[in-house]
Amino acid sequence: MPNLCVSCTFNPPVITVLGSYLRDDTIRLLEHNLVLSTSTSANVTGETPKFVFFSNPDYWKISFPQHFCDELHKSIFISTIMDCLSQEGWILRASNTVCDEETEMDTSKLFFTLN
Repeated sequence: MPNLCVSCTFNPPVITVLGSYLRDDTIRLLEHNLVLSTSTSANVTGETPKFVFFSNPDYWKISFPQHFCDELHKSIFISTIMDCLSQEGWILRASNTVCDEETEMDTSKLFFTLN
């Protein structure tokens, strides 16, 4: 059974997707929708952040260095990820969030299986 782990670190938002293969249209949908889910407005003059693929191990990563997510938008951000992945048939099986008090950064891990 294919598995997928999505790691979301806030602030600034950084998303890492590790595990099974994702379709290109799912990656593009995430790129488009995630930038709209932050607390800060999208930069109209700059380029939209894009996922970058890394090898060994294979994973996708996207950073939003000019953006911020308050508590509400963290939830919206995670909900957006779940919505985009569900369109490809991924089902959320487990999640975990850890807060680092020194850096004041939250890391949420979402674990999916393919339906």
